[in-house]
Amino acid sequence: MNMKQKNIKTASAISQGSGVGLVSHYQFENGSSQFVFFDVQNGSGSSIDKSLSFFTETFVQTLASSNGLILLSGYSGDQPCYFVFNPLTKSSTIVPQPCVNGRVVRVGLAFDGCQYEVVAVEANSSGSSDGLGLHVFSSDTSKWRSHHPTNLTLPSMPEIEFQELGTPPLYSNGAIHWEIGGYLLEYQVQGNHCELYELPNVFEDWSWQSTMTYRRCLCESGGRIYYCYADFDGFHIWDFLKKHEYDNFGFYPYIDSRKFRWKLVHSIMHEVFISKYQNIYGSYSDWEPYKIAPIAYSEVAQTIYLLLPGTVVSYNFDTGILRSICTYSYPCINFNCCSFLPWKRGTDLQANGETELNLPLAEMEKLSL
Repeated sequence: MNMKQKNIKTASAISQGSGVGLVSHYQFENGSSQFVFFDVQNGSGSSIDKSLSFFTETFVQTLASSNGLILLSGYSGDQPCYFVFNPLTKSSTIVPQPCVNGRVVRVGLAFDGCQYEVVAVEANSSGSSDGLGLHVFSSDTSKWRSHHPTNLTLPSMPEIEFQELGTPPLYSNGAIHWEIGGYLLEYQVQGNHCELYELPNVFEDWSWQSTMTYRRCLCESGGRIYYCYADFDGFHIWDFLKKHEYDNFGFYPYIDSRKFRWKLVHSIMHEVFISKYQNIYGSYSDWEPYKIAPIAYSEVAQTIYLLLPGTVVSYNFDTGILRSICTYSYPCINFNCCSFLPWKRGTDLQANGETELNLPLAEMEKLSL
């Protein structure tokens, strides 16, 4: 990896500005990658931060981000490992993978500005009767520790999952959140406490649902957690309510609030969205529901950001305005080569309209200098 191997330094306070920060991971056919950081101002355009963007010849996969750090998976020599990377300092720390008897089904990152923790969720753990094991690597000790929750049972998991179709975890309000088997798994870093909540789109046979190509994302806006997903009808946004909010408003009195804590915020049917898309970009005859992927939501701006083949767009729920944020190239019908994660930054950038992300390889090499 084209990065210095040393300990992560304490990052300065990182806060989200008036726009939405995003990081794009574009994977080339030869296994190399480019990471491009850019800022979107009120859904009107974007600008690249070349000081953060970088290129690596080593194959890596993006797993999570948390308060300015990025968790990657890759290899150190011939050994699989994790990389905790700081784009501000261009430094990374190698974290060896934990020794487990079962299967690691989810990995997350928590960073509070002083220290970070990498958390691996193990299914079929031999140390727990419910099959759930948590393995936590702390930058404070540089060691793994194990935890086996006894208050919940891990949902049934499919034998094969496609990582490119998965939902990146979200670290918010002191907890890591994962989508897992039709549930939201919430892990409070302080106290090692776990809870499971049903997701709005849960199916009895989630092992079948999880193999479908409908996209989902967990995102934070204004200190609140939102779950966005597409299905056959359209795309939808749900607000994750706190317990006192659920009890005070009396939502769904026939549902146990200990298991389900969601309130529907927005729904847009595909035919409505497609009509707006066609008005701007012309005919899109090969449209399919699986070709829309939510990546971020701004509650203040009432705007959702969507990944489509070859472009990222913003859609404003108040005005119904659809705008192109950036474009990228993709081979054939596969647009899994380009993925996006929300990114919290410490500076605001001025938007300068649409940004082309598929920069020439030589240009990306310059960005890594």
